Parts: sequence; structure tokens; C-alpha cells
Amino acid sequence: MKIPAPQRILAVAGLCAAALVALVVTEGFAREGGQEITLPMEAVDPRALLSGHYVQLNFTNRLEANDVCPSNSAGEWVALRPENNIYVAAGSADSRDHAERLGPLPVKGTFTCSAPTPSQDGLEAMPGWLALDLGVDRFHINQADALRIEQVLREQRPNEETRAFAVLSVGRDGRARLRALVIDGERFDLRWL
Repeated sequence: MKIPAPQRILAVAGLCAAALVALVVTEGFAREGGQEITLPMEAVDPRALLSGHYVQLNFTNRLEANDVCPSNSAGEWVALRPENNIYVAAGSADSRDHAERLGPLPVKGTFTCSAPTPSQDGLEAMPGWLALDLGVDRFHINQADALRIEQVLREQRPNEETRAFAVLSVGRDGRARLRALVIDGERFDLRWL
């Protein structure tokens, strides 16, 4: 028995739609069930002409003169530890077990670090930085809010208090998933529907 083409097309379209709904529901449960963490953000251009308006996420911690870069084995796991109201990298590892020995929250990702430079004859000290790459890089939002967030990010100065934060959920699988942005105390939640 041969099934007519229109019915086959509808069946395939229905399966694709069901798979998409299952993916959205599964990711939603993983996002809600994970451990919520907050990371500071720095400025990056938030818009692209063909992909709509979004905020480009750049998780960067400033390192002061007495700070040092954590151990970086270039592994695929980053150990995070709480510091004040945010999470910072404690080191990287090749496995989840090893990352758990470095810090209480292992997450899939990498980081790069530039140590602070001490002052020298005629040169003042320069702060360092640590940038996390957790596989989360964009937050799509309407144009007005994207432009407002861009302005806040660009106004941030190295010696001032951080005004922009990303709220992530780290699931049991170790993946970071974006939940919201907090800009000047206002929370912008990720909405799928």
C-alpha cells in the first residue's frame, strides 16, 4: 500500500513539529531544574543586521593587582565557585570529577585569563581579566531593550561597580543555559513562548 505524497508530507511535518515541541519542553525543564548562578558581563556589539536584535554575552571578571589566574589545563570543564553574589572560575579540568575537586560547581566550558600587570618604572599597574566561554553567547530581545542594554554595557568602567549580569542555570548534565539578564537591577527573563 502506497501512502499519497500529501499525507507523507503532513506526517513528516507533524513529526518535526512534535520533535521541536519536545526539545523546547526538555530544555525548559533543564533550565528550571538547574542551579542558578550569576556572572558579570562586559560590552560587545549587541546587534547583527540579519539575525535581529540580541545582546552578545561576554562573561568577563576583572582581576585586580593581587589576583592571580586560576589553573587552566585547557580541559572542557570549568570549576566555578561563589564569590560575593557572583560565580568565578576556580580552574579548569579534563573531567567533571577533577573539576569538582577545584570548585563546587563544574560546568562544561573553557576560559582564558590575562594576569594583572604590576606597576613598573613609569608605567602604572594594569588590571587583568578572565573570560568564560560556557556555550551561551546571545540573548535575543526587542530592539529598544537591546539598545538600552548596549548603552549600559558601554558605560561600564573598569573601576566602577558592574551593572550588567547574566543569570544562568547549570543543569545536572553540566551545561549552562541562559535564564535572564539583570541590567541595573532590572531582570529580563528569557521567554520561549
